[in-house]
Amino acid sequence: MTQVRETDRPATTAPELGVLRDLFERLHAERIRYCHWKSNEHLDASMTGATDVDVLIDRSAMVAFTRILGETNFKRFVVKPGRGYPGIEDYVGFDVKTGTLTHLHVHYQLTLGEKFLKGHRLPWEAVYLDTRVWDEQHGIYVTDPNLESIVLVVRAVMKLRARDHVLEAMGKPYFRGGMLRELRWLADRVEPQRLLQLGSRLVGERAACLLPQMLAVAQPSIRQLRAFRRCAAPGLHEYLLYGRLDAVRRMTMREWGIIWWKLRNWLLGAPTKSTRTLPQGGLFVAFLGADGAGKSTLTRQIAEWLSSEVAVVTTYGGSGKGTASLPRRILQDIARFRRRLARTTTPPTDGRHCPDQEPSRLRALGRLVWVLTLTRERRRRATQVWRARGRAMIVLSDRLPQRQFVGLNDGPQLAQGLNGRPGLRRALARREEAAFRRAELTPPDLVVKLHVSTEVAWQRRPETPAELLRTGIQVVRELQFPPTTRVVDMDAEQPLAEVLLQVKRAIWECI
Repeated sequence: MTQVRETDRPATTAPELGVLRDLFERLHAERIRYCHWKSNEHLDASMTGATDVDVLIDRSAMVAFTRILGETNFKRFVVKPGRGYPGIEDYVGFDVKTGTLTHLHVHYQLTLGEKFLKGHRLPWEAVYLDTRVWDEQHGIYVTDPNLESIVLVVRAVMKLRARDHVLEAMGKPYFRGGMLRELRWLADRVEPQRLLQLGSRLVGERAACLLPQMLAVAQPSIRQLRAFRRCAAPGLHEYLLYGRLDAVRRMTMREWGIIWWKLRNWLLGAPTKSTRTLPQGGLFVAFLGADGAGKSTLTRQIAEWLSSEVAVVTTYGGSGKGTASLPRRILQDIARFRRRLARTTTPPTDGRHCPDQEPSRLRALGRLVWVLTLTRERRRRATQVWRARGRAMIVLSDRLPQRQFVGLNDGPQLAQGLNGRPGLRRALARREEAAFRRAELTPPDLVVKLHVSTEVAWQRRPETPAELLRTGIQVVRELQFPPTTRVVDMDAEQPLAEVLLQVKRAIWECI
């Protein structure tokens, strides 16, 4: 068996992920044929979780391979309808020791080609598995560099678009960036005789003779790629999966769909970078704790951790200023202006006017309007959670509305008015109650309670009264949830890195 020498590739200082090492060791133990089939130039990055892992699997071993994935901490995800490709599955693995995620592209057939389409299927899977080579450094099987070079050129030809001709005429070469770096890396490892032998077998002798020329120059041109396409036998058009019009339609719809999805996420401030969802349905995770416990920090960092691989939505279950809607922000600005005005205005001294009567009425009315706007926000957020979880996304919530403690820790503000006399207050109380019931339609699958002492909470949030901190800490401890909700109690006084790792482990167990 041919080997790729350890000295052929620079060493990396980042440790390889244990979850990947366990997977490949199991594949070797059960004699399942596979190979890391492309982009071996940056295999170091793949094995440390920095980039995707692309593995071609012998389709006859699919059942055993799927079982091994489940036993080695990999979980299957599905992409949004219309975004997937035939013969390819997506798995995400979790490294328990480091908390790192790794994305495994499982290929049962070689579906490749144009960006946003992958409209070709090369029937060369057996060639890949029969000629695979052993990579000494990482202890896995990879593609023969000669075969990888051929397929890299074929992939480049398939991806050619009219815009590429225009860009090259403007001085922007077709081979650039990662593709050029990969081509140069492979050019240093090919064996001319072996390259011609494999090339003649797969694309014909005439096309194979052009390969050494393209690998020898610093920058292959589009003219050379078009010549290769004309000489290839059988022609690459024989491997098309779609007719011309169908391919253009699919590619255009997919490209504009992705552009719109990215634009919408940017406008909404959503952290989602991936459309992959859970095949078994969504997951709702809520972070609870007193002020200073680290809820917002954890929500933000967990969203960043997940969003590169999984579709994530973040929401807020409290009444904080940062997430207030425009009406509530206006009310807050009015309240601040009124307080500032009250401090600078001299009260009347003629005794004919009571200075507290009118302001107290205004405060009461302002508070009712404030609760009304907050109620609308909560109902909108509850609908967002319901829809996102129902569409198999992961929802992360900083705080959570609750009805167990009235007026405390995001509890109801007008509950006392539910059975009062008919009027504005009772109507608003019932609207508020309905918003809480709407939120309870989607109970969390996982609640992470972040516990800190009053002293630590006050050190982190000195602007919050100590009594309010003590009450918040006690309420979080006493909150109860349905049997379907898993509750994890976390010592939030530990270093952030340790808390973050424990939270990642808890979330992964629930996925």
